[in-house]
Amino acid sequence: MRGGFERSFSERFPIREITPLDPEFPERLRQIPDCPSCLYLRGELPSDLSPSVSIIGARDGSPYGREIAEAFAGALAGRGVSIVSGMARGIDTAGHWGALKGGGRTYAVLGCGADICYPRSNYELYERIAEQGGILSEFPAGTAPLPANFVRRNRLISGLSDAVLVIEAKERSGTSITVGHALEQGKQVFALPGRITDHLSFGCNQLIRQGAELLSCVEDVLSFLHLEREGELLLLPPKEGELSKLQRKVFSALDTKSIHIEELSRLLGLPTEKLSGILLELELLGFSESPKCAYYRRRCFQKTADRGEMEKRDGAEGPCNISKDLLGF
Repeated sequence: MRGGFERSFSERFPIREITPLDPEFPERLRQIPDCPSCLYLRGELPSDLSPSVSIIGARDGSPYGREIAEAFAGALAGRGVSIVSGMARGIDTAGHWGALKGGGRTYAVLGCGADICYPRSNYELYERIAEQGGILSEFPAGTAPLPANFVRRNRLISGLSDAVLVIEAKERSGTSITVGHALEQGKQVFALPGRITDHLSFGCNQLIRQGAELLSCVEDVLSFLHLEREGELLLLPPKEGELSKLQRKVFSALDTKSIHIEELSRLLGLPTEKLSGILLELELLGFSESPKCAYYRRRCFQKTADRGEMEKRDGAEGPCNISKDLLGF
């Protein structure tokens, strides 16, 4: 039965090959040294028109670090920021889940073929990312997850991002390789400060000493991306299970900027007749709006109204139980 399900998944999300000659090849990657000659993709690529942030850190991240990664990813995804990471255990995994729970888009850059889920324990996450973002690799299908491949792929994680957020890192770790690529590519690096006695914070504290921006709240990142809340506008992401799989897929494709239904239809591979019905459902649920004929976007709320809306929805919190004061809300 499992094999039949996997065939169905492979049919829905076949692996595509994309080269720098293709119009959809990410412009961000064209600009980096050692641009990949080919990308193998399951799902979609990050849009060059949307802000993108990578969230990285230790595979053995602490509960605090994982909670912070998930909360930041959820809050940023709710503002239309794409979340990029490597689907490794720990901080990477938490960042991906945060983006998914925040109703946003997330992208995993693998150190193996795009047809291989590594680690295998992340299979559910692997499927969700393909549905609500994309799985990509520069290695052909069937390539094993060798250590050297992960070192090489790190430049793509930073390359696809406008900024890199380091949540937890040891003094010497693979995270430092990604940071090195980010600096070479001219990307902004943020680091979460930690206790001086915590070995998982040594790397972050060292980065801050060396000039990385101290990460204290989501506003730090939003300000860098020029996404400050004008008029205190907030997005209200749906709770897990509140939308059907198809509704969530459409919601994830929407941004705060309006998009024409024909363009949305092309991006999602859905006929406009079916798509218009789903958009109407999302509008009735309060998650989308149509500012003008045939154009759609995510719905925003005033900050004061947003809290009232949240109370109506059984006191729903963000993707984590972490205090919103810490996130800058």
